[in-house]
Formats: sequence, C-alpha cells, structure tokens
Amino acid sequence: MAKRSARVKRGIAIIVLAALPAFADDVYLKGGGQITGEIIARSEDSVTVDVGGGGSITARMSSIVRIEEGISPLQEYRARAEDIPAGDAEAWRELARWAKVRALSSQALKAYSQVVAILSDDQEANRALGRVQLNGEWVTEEESYLARGYVEFEGQWMTPSERQTILAERRAREESDRQSNQAKIQAIEAEQKAEKDREAAEREAARRRSSISWGWGSGPGYWPYPRRVW
Repeated sequence: MAKRSARVKRGIAIIVLAALPAFADDVYLKGGGQITGEIIARSEDSVTVDVGGGGSITARMSSIVRIEEGISPLQEYRARAEDIPAGDAEAWRELARWAKVRALSSQALKAYSQVVAILSDDQEANRALGRVQLNGEWVTEEESYLARGYVEFEGQWMTPSERQTILAERRAREESDRQSNQAKIQAIEAEQKAEKDREAAEREAARRRSSISWGWGSGPGYWPYPRRVW
C-alpha cells in the first residue's frame, strides 16, 4: 500500500511540475516525489499545497524530506491582479493569457470576466468564457439554445420534436419488449400445460393397462374349474 501511495504521489508531482513554472513552493517527498504550488496551510503534522485549478494536495510531515518556498504562479497572479488599474481591459487580457499558459484555468476565466465587464463585446474574452453570439449579442450557450426553442434532454440540446421522437421510439421498443416477453411467458406456460397433460395421459394409460391384466375388478380373477370325482 505504501509503495502504491508513493507512486501516486510521484505521478501527481509530475503533472504539477509540467503545469507550473519555477518560483513556487516545492515540497520534496520521500521516494522522489515532489509537489509544486503555493503552501496554503501548515501544521506540525502536515502541509497543504494549492496546485491551481481549484485543487490542493496535503502531505504528511513524516513523508516530507524538505520544503523550498518560493513565489508560486498563484501568488504572482494575485499580485498582478491587485496592481491592475480600474478599467484596464488589456491588462486583464494579458493576465488571462498568462494564467492560461500556466494552467491556471480558474484564474484565467476570472481575468476574462473582468475584460467582459469592461468591454462587453470583446470577442476573445466572450469565447473564452464559452459564450456565443445570438442576434448580435453575446450570450451563454444555454441562453442561445433556449432562445432558439431547444430543450435539454439527457445532457443534450435538441428540438422538442426530436425529444418526442426519441421518447416515442423508446416507448415503442418498451412495448415491443413487453409483448415479446409476454409471448415467451405464454409459450412456457403452454409447454408446461402440455407436459402436465402428457403425464396425466400416461398415468391414465398405465392405470388402464393394470386393470385389464387383472381381469374384471381390482383384484385377480378366478375362473371355475371342473371338480374332479374320485
């Protein structure tokens, strides 16, 4: 179990290192693992590292070799965001691109939201936020589908008629399956009845054969014989 845990930690470390640049907090683990990000909590027993994208990893002190503290991308993002002047859409755009390259997806979306708040028609920011144009206005994908009369059904957008077609086909299949199952049940019941009838007929035939072999009546028959005269 310990070996598996070490492999998982090393795998996590590789992913984190691939996503984040240098100048971050580095937590080195026994067995060669490494966690890179921003230390957000520390106690005598453990250290918790924010690795970006809303995720965090907690490591026990007993599994840590050493900790090297630096400036993480999250810290740099926050510092840069605090320095952006009010209404500077281009600064927010630059920060959004910077965060996106460093796999800080949540922070990139926040920065693009600031761009849209300043420039509501900005194409790059709206697309980054998953919005589409409808009648010359940027709206969410859901708003776009609803405005065009689509409905969401089982995780997909479609027209009401398409939804009705799917439901009708599903009902038809269910009815066909029901009838098929009913036919199978009836066939089994008919086979069971035929088997019972055969068994009953065989018992009756056996009874008749037994009756004939003993003559009239239920017991053995005695025929009169001529009495001898001595």
